[in-house]
Amino acid sequence: MTILKPQYKRLQLIILAAVALLPMIPSAQNAPIQSGMGNEDTGAPKLSLDEPLPGEKMIDRLKLDDKTQAPEVRLVLMDASRDAAPFGQKMLELRQRLINLELQKKSDEIPQTIDAYTAAATEMAAIEARTFTKIYALLKPNQQANAPQAFAIMAGMFQPSPARGGGRGGQRGGRQ
Repeated sequence: MTILKPQYKRLQLIILAAVALLPMIPSAQNAPIQSGMGNEDTGAPKLSLDEPLPGEKMIDRLKLDDKTQAPEVRLVLMDASRDAAPFGQKMLELRQRLINLELQKKSDEIPQTIDAYTAAATEMAAIEARTFTKIYALLKPNQQANAPQAFAIMAGMFQPSPARGGGRGGQRGGRQ
């Protein structure tokens, strides 16, 4: 089994790199980066007003009261977004580091980078779980039936997206 361990780690890295790079491939094919602010090419992600933000989707799915519950949930999400920001940034940096280590054939540094990424991802998942626990406590009994679907919307909400043109327009990250 110890013979397979380095191969397993390498496979993990390849899968991680593929997942990190796949969303960038379609947008890199002759797609200009648009800011959504007009015809200037500023490099900022294109904004879409048609698609609601994940937090708003969750509020809609839970059928929250607009006057009391929705504002409170928005505050909970903003606090969680602030708490999660350093971990999300760390995850982005570590994904880039993993790719660079693989390209530079520095396989001896990969395990500790994977461990650091795992620690950051674990903290991000804990923030998501704590946040949802706070939101769930605000729900009325008739709203709790939609909680699993709302939690699915929340998965990855606080992770920043790598810059890319088009697509979801960089709407991840819990910006409310």
